[in-house]
Amino acid sequence: MLLSLRDALRRTACRVVARVHCRAESGQATTEYTLVILVAATVALLLLNWAKGGAIVAFFDTIFDKVVAMFSGA
Repeated sequence: MLLSLRDALRRTACRVVARVHCRAESGQATTEYTLVILVAATVALLLLNWAKGGAIVAFFDTIFDKVVAMFSGA
């Protein structure tokens, strides 16, 4: 009788702990997805601002000049 009462109390305690644990993490995935989206949007805005400043044109001009310099010296 004492063992069955002890087992019943343990099972009940485990259920309560499991419910509390699940409730504590219920919005965690949503929060993580939100943070990932915010970071991706920030990176995209930084890249757009960088591209607006003529950095892409300068980047490709530099690459083109280096390729021309490699083959014109031969």
